[in-house]
Amino acid sequence: MKFRTLFLKELREMLSTQAILMMVVSVVILSFAGQAMSKAVEESAETMMDINICDKDDTEFTHNMIKFMTSNLAQLDGEVNVVEIDSEDYAAELKKAGVKNVVIIPEGFTESVENSEPATVKYVQRLNSLATFSNMNAGSQVAVEYLSAAVKDVVYSVKVAGGKLTNTEVSFLNDPIHLEESTVVADKSENISASIVMSLCSAQGMVVPIMMFVLVMMSSNMILNAVSTEKIDKTLETLLSAPISRLSVIAAKMLSAAVVAAMQAAVYMFGAKNMMNGVLDNVSGQTGYSEALKNLGLTMNAGQYVLVGIQMFLSILIALSVSLVLGVLARDSKSAQTMTLPIMMCTMIPYMLSMFVDIKTMSPAIRYVVYAIPFSHAFMASENAMFGNMDVYIGGLIYQVIFLSVCMFFALRIFMSDRIFTMTLGGRRHRKSAEGEAGE
Repeated sequence: MKFRTLFLKELREMLSTQAILMMVVSVVILSFAGQAMSKAVEESAETMMDINICDKDDTEFTHNMIKFMTSNLAQLDGEVNVVEIDSEDYAAELKKAGVKNVVIIPEGFTESVENSEPATVKYVQRLNSLATFSNMNAGSQVAVEYLSAAVKDVVYSVKVAGGKLTNTEVSFLNDPIHLEESTVVADKSENISASIVMSLCSAQGMVVPIMMFVLVMMSSNMILNAVSTEKIDKTLETLLSAPISRLSVIAAKMLSAAVVAAMQAAVYMFGAKNMMNGVLDNVSGQTGYSEALKNLGLTMNAGQYVLVGIQMFLSILIALSVSLVLGVLARDSKSAQTMTLPIMMCTMIPYMLSMFVDIKTMSPAIRYVVYAIPFSHAFMASENAMFGNMDVYIGGLIYQVIFLSVCMFFALRIFMSDRIFTMTLGGRRHRKSAEGEAGE
């Protein structure tokens, strides 16, 4: 019986109102993130089997190939769209055609097939993000598979009707297509496969979000625990009653935390730069991939690291200012532990979305909800810098500065008043119980 009573007492204390509220909020937020990713996967799956073709050879043979591909892809809910590519400025041509990728059948394709020589096909793909689901397209694999099947079908229908296939023709049909790939990033293009680009840049795409998540959580925990502990131990009351202005107290706390945050951001950015240089030097130095990535602008320079560091620094300052208020709201050590959950949830959403989907291409309703989370812009900073999305970067920077100013205003109002000693979550019940105990 004593164990049961003790167990129920501990359970009541742990299942406080704020703990239950945080669990509900966590489910809602994670469900929202899941819905956003599910929608992104669904949109990618709808166009996965679509092929855009530019037929520069323009012969009866290529026309029959396109008809064959159209009829076969229709069975898989795919489409063959014929587009025009007039120059080798693929960045401009893809933008003009309004497509992300295109298969170019060059002049002389039919002649190569008739001579039983591997026919060259060009596949061009635009990368707008390093997120996994944003580039979930079968792309060149689908193009090669169906072009090869189309070549075999047309060759068989023509040559078998006239007699048996020669050994040379049989050997040719085993591998009729020679694929050349190009990748477009912003206004630049390079002869490199998009899948290779994604694999080489995947480390950078994962490390920056992880660093951002760790930095925000470390910084927020640091100042939240400091403030809540000082309040619970009554040392904050002693400090604020000392012959020193409260503005100096909060300024000292924020400035010291900001210095630590700046040091952390600089160290992590320096480490990330060294890591990426090491990856590119060791993995792609001998293959020429490193030079291709540099030409595409996918290796960040010192200026881009500074841009990412600025947004990371602002995000940490926002987390610090919010943690300052949350630390004041704690009424005991147990409630202080749950106070970081709002920051954790608001950090987890952009953290997960930035790795899997391109936030800029999400539906407007979801996109602006994510943009409203101030930490989202730091998670997007490296991609915005590399892909030239400076309007999104500057807009996010301005929003972060405004958000930080509002948070600091409320933090100052609380610290400059006596509410800092009375504000708590669940404090009314706490005060009533304290008054009841005093009355007894």
